[in-house]
Amino acid sequence: MLPDKRDKRFSELGEDGFTFACNPQVSCFNQCCRRLNLVLTPYDILRLRTHLGISSDEFLERYADVEPGQNGWPQVKLKMNRDAEGLCPFVSLEKGCTVYQDRPGACRTYPLGRATRKQYDDSLEESFFLVREDHCQGFLKGAKWSPETWTKDQGLETYNQVNDLFLPLITRQPVDADSEVIAKKMRMFFLACYRLEAFRALASQGRMTQLFDIEPERMQAIGEDDLELLKFGFDWLKFSLFGEPTMRLKDA
Repeated sequence: MLPDKRDKRFSELGEDGFTFACNPQVSCFNQCCRRLNLVLTPYDILRLRTHLGISSDEFLERYADVEPGQNGWPQVKLKMNRDAEGLCPFVSLEKGCTVYQDRPGACRTYPLGRATRKQYDDSLEESFFLVREDHCQGFLKGAKWSPETWTKDQGLETYNQVNDLFLPLITRQPVDADSEVIAKKMRMFFLACYRLEAFRALASQGRMTQLFDIEPERMQAIGEDDLELLKFGFDWLKFSLFGEPTMRLKDA
């Protein structure tokens, strides 16, 4: 997806890259963690609730606001503290981010922005831009970064890979006119993307394995590995919602 060029916060990233630092010595430390409108991807939630040692449903109850997002698909946003500061619930004013190792992808990427565009051969072309907010003093000094070095330093590789699998789901509209069918598809989407324990229970039921030709190795993986389960959920949704050949039905 491409940024809105009318938004004055977005600026072009030059060939020389950018200079940036964010740490307690920067005067605006933690200022960007207030009153956020932060959308959480399924992989963000997977990482955060694993870090916290809680279930997906508990995370959604305690830390999330759910609302219609792009093309009507359910969208999860991080619930800010309900006070004048509107601080992120995972931020300590003295120490900074308390979930730093598993912080959301948007927090890792900042101040770099990443946009993707699907090519004719279904590959993704990526481009980068800078997000410059008035309060941010991080550009005044620090190390020199390119998109590649920043991506590696911030541990973004897996975030980008998984989010690129998720993007084709939210950028397509549900094709049914029947409101009940659309509501059912929205529930399927929410289950597979955000309620992984409940989806695992569904995936392990006999009906799923009776309908689909799923390799034993993959069944074992989705039973043990949340990331593999999430990827399986994306494939299941692409097949079930849009008829893409991401799953194989068993011969009758």
